[in-house]
Amino acid sequence: MNRKLLMVVAAAFTAALAGAPISGSAEIPAREFKVVGTWGHLTAWQKIESPLWAEMMPEASGGKLTAQAIPITEAGLKGYEVIRLLKLNVFDFAHGLVGYVAKGNGLIEGADLAGMAQDFTTLRDIHSAYRETIDTTFQETFDAKVVALHPWPPSLVYCTEPVASVKDLKGKKIRVHSASLGDYVEGAGGTSVTMSFGEVLPALQKGVVDCAITDAMSAYRGKWHEVIKYVVPSKLAYSVSFTAVSTKLWAKLDAETRQVMTDTFAKMEEKAWAAAIDDDKNGVNCLTTGPCPSGDPGGATLVEIDAEGLAAHQNVLQNVVLKRWAERCGADCVKLWNSTAGEAAGLVAPVI
Repeated sequence: MNRKLLMVVAAAFTAALAGAPISGSAEIPAREFKVVGTWGHLTAWQKIESPLWAEMMPEASGGKLTAQAIPITEAGLKGYEVIRLLKLNVFDFAHGLVGYVAKGNGLIEGADLAGMAQDFTTLRDIHSAYRETIDTTFQETFDAKVVALHPWPPSLVYCTEPVASVKDLKGKKIRVHSASLGDYVEGAGGTSVTMSFGEVLPALQKGVVDCAITDAMSAYRGKWHEVIKYVVPSKLAYSVSFTAVSTKLWAKLDAETRQVMTDTFAKMEEKAWAAAIDDDKNGVNCLTTGPCPSGDPGGATLVEIDAEGLAAHQNVLQNVVLKRWAERCGADCVKLWNSTAGEAAGLVAPVI
């Protein structure tokens, strides 16, 4: 090996050890993107979305790819508005919740049906099986390509009055944040109430609602533990978080830039799955008896779901949630879901 080649190899090895940008990033053009994220006070923005644009993407691109990224709380937006603004090219990329942008689209709603997964392994299988459908539907509906999917921690039920299982939700007024969760609550004999996250705590305090649904860490950070006394651990929803890009913008990017970004989104997804698992465990601990890494534990009682309770959950899922969704979605939609997400979940929705 000649001296010049040795010098090239040595330089490349040194750059690799120093954390050089991935292959091709030196040749890509500089770009600054406009990005909107989710809620600024929650884990998804603080640990996943903001670091993606502030650290991961610039590092992967050798400083070529940067962004002006803000959460919806800073932008003054609602969760369902981000996809409309992405379609209007107000933003280049948007992070959001699939359930918030479904708005009557059965295929999109099918990514996050209440109760269809009870563990992260099953959920990941569902994501893999249904990812192409979500992406295709986003492109057709919103002119947006889905470049990443990952879960929020599972949504549980928190109540101010005693509950022992799903059966005890009968007669209770319960805050929900999606049509599918509303179906679940009504199937269990409760009354679904839709309200924003910020309205929930005073509603619980005043008795406007008896229970509310969200993920455990969000409930803790929202100080719901000051009011709620019982945590029902049936996993009613793993809200699916998407990262989407304007299809027009994505088509204009050169192949090298798209590859750098695709690889970085994949790394972000892995971080997000790990963070969701941690938040689920820590959130339940923080609401109940600890240990809590975020403050003093709330002291609520964690309800133990017995076999009868699990059977009641499955009955509501199969005979109410899937049936109502199938009616909204239509036969072709249901057949596609059954062969993808449904198969991964071990569920069959009725073709109506």
